[in-house]
Amino acid sequence: MSTLFVETDDEAAAALRFDGDASDLLALLSFGVAEPFGSQHPLTQLVRRLKREHGLDVGPLLTFYDRDVDDAVDAANLEAAWQEAASLRDCVGAVRAALAGDAAATALLAGFEAIPDLLRQLEQMSARAAVDKARIRVSFSLD
Repeated sequence: MSTLFVETDDEAAAALRFDGDASDLLALLSFGVAEPFGSQHPLTQLVRRLKREHGLDVGPLLTFYDRDVDDAVDAANLEAAWQEAASLRDCVGAVRAALAGDAAATALLAGFEAIPDLLRQLEQMSARAAVDKARIRVSFSLD
């Protein structure tokens, strides 16, 4: 089982949690990272479509790292996954808007029907963190 984590650097902020299993969103992020390498998975095709057809910079959405640190390189990469919450909020909002108006993109979500709601939740989390000008980090653990 995999777990997706969202945290902020605002110690006063409430814990950020998805309502349920977020493994579909982790799949989107993982296959999105594989897009430059030519993956043909439907989620990779979706990310490619968002970039090419909609002109979106999906970099903030695809900024995440494994929280199970094994060495100094992992620790540095996990630390580098911090980003401005407003950037993530804006990116996820643009992705959601593109999906809402693109039936071909939505069709690529077959088998991953939880993604639209998970994106909504992630946008809400990042919006809350952006109010306080906090940074946000998305990470995962493979249990």
